[in-house]
Amino acid sequence: MKQAVVVIHGMGEQVPMDTLMGFSESVWVTDSDLIDADRPDSSTGAKRTSNAIWFKPDEYSRSYELRRLATESLTGRGSTHFYEFYWAHLMEGTTFEHFRAWAKDLLWRSPRRVPQGLGLAWTVLWIITIVAAICFVLSLLPSEGKAWYWAVLGGVASLAVGGLVNTLLLKYFGDVARYVKASPPNVARRQEIREKGVQLLESLMGIKPDGTIVTSEYDRIVVVAHSLGTIVAYDILTHSFARLNTRMTAAKDQPELAKMEDLIRRTTGLEPQLAGARQQQGVDLDAFQAQQALCRTELITQGSPWIVSDFITLGSPLAHAEFLLAYDKPALRKAQERRILPTCPPTLEFDATTEKRHMSYRTGAGADAPRLPHHAALFAFTRWTNIYSRHKAILWGDIISGPVGKQFDLAVNGRTFSGIRDIAVLPEPKEGKVGWRFWPPFFTHTKYWTLPRSWRVGAAVPHHIAELRKALNLKEM
Repeated sequence: MKQAVVVIHGMGEQVPMDTLMGFSESVWVTDSDLIDADRPDSSTGAKRTSNAIWFKPDEYSRSYELRRLATESLTGRGSTHFYEFYWAHLMEGTTFEHFRAWAKDLLWRSPRRVPQGLGLAWTVLWIITIVAAICFVLSLLPSEGKAWYWAVLGGVASLAVGGLVNTLLLKYFGDVARYVKASPPNVARRQEIREKGVQLLESLMGIKPDGTIVTSEYDRIVVVAHSLGTIVAYDILTHSFARLNTRMTAAKDQPELAKMEDLIRRTTGLEPQLAGARQQQGVDLDAFQAQQALCRTELITQGSPWIVSDFITLGSPLAHAEFLLAYDKPALRKAQERRILPTCPPTLEFDATTEKRHMSYRTGAGADAPRLPHHAALFAFTRWTNIYSRHKAILWGDIISGPVGKQFDLAVNGRTFSGIRDIAVLPEPKEGKVGWRFWPPFFTHTKYWTLPRSWRVGAAVPHHIAELRKALNLKEM
């Protein structure tokens, strides 16, 4: 069977296919560990210097601007197809009015509501705003009795602020403001982006426009998203799973799902440890993600088309979900408890018949009635890996990103359980030493799949590329 990798770009005026080509170059073309070096080049028949990749028509996205990238087959599995979900054109026409309300909410908030790690940036933004306002007011004062340079300074400051708004805020953060804020002018854009994303994902799963399900040419889908695209991808996965959680045969016997529920209950203290068992401290992420894979396999055998094995986020602002998706942290938790925003692992609900909490619900009477996963249980079946870069002094590293485990973990009775693998990259780990270099590179937000210009195939792979390739795991069967 083949596998599909769906890449979702971030904010800004992105060019179709740019993100996909750079991404596939780093994770496929230059990865010498994927295919035996003695195997001849599939394009030329000569000695292999890189892995072949071909552009083919993309019949799923229905856009003539896009192509799918098809690879050679790996040993034991078919070709990998790379797709780009392109949505930048749906954000055209952003105006200052779209941005103003979001910026006002950003500034006019209690310091206690500023997400952790963003305090310095928030303070600097206030200083810039105040200085610009003072300069603008001074430029409007009568010229009599004041130095001419105040007018010049005010005019220059006004031009600088105008340039900042037009070239940076509207083109980049204007996308964030329009997408995350559900105000009337933004709803249609949000709907169209999500709808097209769900259509692409469901088409890859073998779901026809009329809702009928056919056998997909893929047995695995990996969704990779960057920057604002991670919020888009999270929404697409959320809505897609909610449309499909009942498109399967409810089953009495679900041993892998039962093991997953038991693991979550024990880890969060909802169920006592087995007699003689050592008290569990935390959770082994490898074991948890292995159980997610088993649950997904079990789900598919029961007729579900859900073949999304992995969700990989790069430079994700979901690290600041308490600000972007909710009023504050308590409001975020409430939305998660009410299953508006899925957590990893999923939120459990109490079943009075079994007297236990489950991420599935009974479809009939009796404790042994067939069960279905609830609509927000997608991360019982899909692994989540988040790759981020720490930051220093705002511009070094990636202030937009951060760990997402503390935002989307499961919180129960004062305990938390995160099934998300958070991986810090850029800077590189210290060679031969434990720990990290003190200072990250300048603005790493766009460098998660970028190979250094001096790097050549066969050289040591940079840490951030190695972690990305490991998360993709294109050799997975």
